[in-house]
Amino acid sequence: MIIRHVLSFTFAVAIFAILPQRAAAQISNLSVRIATANITSGPDQSYEQAGRDILKALKPDIVAIQEFKASALPAGTNDTNMRALVDEAFGTNFHYFKQTKAGFSIPNGIVSRWPILSSGSWEDTAVPTITDRSFAWAQIDLPGTNDLYVVSVHLYASGSATDRNDEALIIKSNIQAQFPPGAWIIVGGDFNSSSRGEACVTTFKTFLSDYPIPTDQAGDPDTNAGRSSGGNPYDYVLPSFNLTNYQASVVMPSHTFTNGLVFDTRVYTPTNDFLPATATNSGAFQMQHMAVVKNFLLPVFGSNAVPVAPSIATQPLSQTNTVGTPANFFIAANGTSPLAYQWLFNGTNLVGSTATNHAIASVQVPDGGPYTCIVTNNAGSATSLVATLTVIVPPTNTPPTITTNPASLAIASGATANFSVTATGTAPLSYQWRFNGTNVSATATNSTFAIANAQTNHSGPYTVIVTNIAGAATSTVATLTVTPVNTNSFTGVLAGWDVNGVTNFGISPLPPTTNATGISVTGLTRGTGLTTTPTAAARAWGANGWDIASATAAAAIAANDFVTLGIEASPGNQVSFSSVSRFDYRRSSTGPTNGVLQFQLGSGAFADITNLAYTVSASSGASLPAIDLSGIAALQNVGPGTNVTFRIVNFGSTSSGGTWYVFDFANTTANDFAISGSIAPLVPPSGPPAIAPTLSTPGLVGNQIIFQLTGTATSNYVVLVSTNLAITNWLPLQTNPAPFWFTNNVTVPQQFYRGAVAQ
Repeated sequence: MIIRHVLSFTFAVAIFAILPQRAAAQISNLSVRIATANITSGPDQSYEQAGRDILKALKPDIVAIQEFKASALPAGTNDTNMRALVDEAFGTNFHYFKQTKAGFSIPNGIVSRWPILSSGSWEDTAVPTITDRSFAWAQIDLPGTNDLYVVSVHLYASGSATDRNDEALIIKSNIQAQFPPGAWIIVGGDFNSSSRGEACVTTFKTFLSDYPIPTDQAGDPDTNAGRSSGGNPYDYVLPSFNLTNYQASVVMPSHTFTNGLVFDTRVYTPTNDFLPATATNSGAFQMQHMAVVKNFLLPVFGSNAVPVAPSIATQPLSQTNTVGTPANFFIAANGTSPLAYQWLFNGTNLVGSTATNHAIASVQVPDGGPYTCIVTNNAGSATSLVATLTVIVPPTNTPPTITTNPASLAIASGATANFSVTATGTAPLSYQWRFNGTNVSATATNSTFAIANAQTNHSGPYTVIVTNIAGAATSTVATLTVTPVNTNSFTGVLAGWDVNGVTNFGISPLPPTTNATGISVTGLTRGTGLTTTPTAAARAWGANGWDIASATAAAAIAANDFVTLGIEASPGNQVSFSSVSRFDYRRSSTGPTNGVLQFQLGSGAFADITNLAYTVSASSGASLPAIDLSGIAALQNVGPGTNVTFRIVNFGSTSSGGTWYVFDFANTTANDFAISGSIAPLVPPSGPPAIAPTLSTPGLVGNQIIFQLTGTATSNYVVLVSTNLAITNWLPLQTNPAPFWFTNNVTVPQQFYRGAVAQ
């Protein structure tokens, strides 16, 4: 069985051999771009469009390639699909060798601009469990100079550093035994090494050089695909010591990389430098590695020292640039040195532009047009293809940009829904509000939009389109939810719990068995300081871990030794609390003896309601008297949007194993814990409030201020705040129908509050 490693790692060895040194005059330099590539992607580890476009962008002359297959190509075969891959990614004039042994699901190979004279494979005897590839080699006939030997290798991805070093030793042994002495050598590719100090790298450095180290445009030498999440130096191009003097810079249209290039489209800019690749190619799904590139200028020898006319290896590319941005055209040529360059614009020589590149620091409109370059030497000349610079002039008008999108709303039927949007851009700005993708009306054309007396049929998605002379912008969707007003009042048990069938302490939160219509209830919830092991009483919901022996609630609160539940009125309703009308409990002899019942409005501070005493520790449990809530003003007429949290804080335990429960004292299906009160409809105001609002005397609870706003019942009021009475910058904090309670964190030395009629 073959195990395929999705992130498999590879490397390649390239050898330039002197066969023997030719005793003739050097007449020119041959530019050779060598790349290592394991840039397969997708679920099949094959050369998808992303990898093929990267190869086309880099234009290498020779590539040591791994996982050498196309998505539609059967593993371990050579057929028309493979020829089509080479033709597309390199050119129809390129040659290739690919391993074809049965079972080689991710074979190695070599692609070359020049003829392959011989080729073959070496077995990986260091790691015999690898059955999906071995070491591929090829002898390449470079024009006018020594042959090039390339070895393409895929090291053991899942092996140890020792395994990879054993493989490196086998490769070195084969090189020394089968290739000519004094050869030029390049090891290029992925060693799957965690660092440059790993043993396999050290072995290769006994006859190869790891200096200089290629990097990407940001200076990062790591080559694995997930570079931002922790990189690794997998891929290498290592020349032999007698080849280092021939290394040259890798020159791209806009940048020169003296040490060689680690090519990552996500890092490299501008994108015009590497067409047809795109900025996302190196991040394609399951992309393996980054390609590594080094350039060499190799001596070409001839017996009669006949000069070679220029030939253009890399044509300048057309570009599209915005006014004020830089542009750079680049050309690479072969031929007998020295080569002279002359750039032309519209067929006219550009004075002083006589290098391999023509740079424009800040593009202007007159710079747009055709550019060519003529390369000359003593043997002749060559003219490049036309590269066109297209200059984009940004518009003077700025299209709209929405800075604040309309917010979603939830209101009761009969209330007013107010939407608003803010936008920037060239004035004048026009607005059109839309509902379900259709214009609301011919008059809904302002930055604000109101629906008076909203009904349920107004519920749905709203957007606004902002337009001006330069374009248009559409807001995000704001959803309006209109809830029918409750026309019926209710008085009785708001939320109740029957724990008759609860075992093993019960779930947390425990939903209520009784839940009145018009409110939402958060079930009984254990604090994080409580535990539920090992055993529990039957017909009971609770916990153990009540380990606070002190007689104060503060320590229990700090230890999260408490139980909570929450009640909130639904839109269109208000809720009032009258009593905790059933409170049955059971505790162990070491469980908490005392407690305190508290309440909280919204995210405000908790306030005490009453102290609790659990005087009975018998297994039959006990029942506390009813607790009156009707006299607590803050718990009356609480509108929608304000959650009321009740908290039972227990303390006075003598053992961490002490238990406390809400208990089925009567052993019936009746409620064992219940909160009673009333639910009443909110009637939307028909006009302005009849009287001005008043604020009750504020009180401080911890770092929070709390007061009640009163006015005409059910009319909408707003609470505003300011830090300085001398200024008019009052900020709205909360809008609700009167009367309602208000709480707020105090974070500055002074704050002033006032109430006003909501507009």
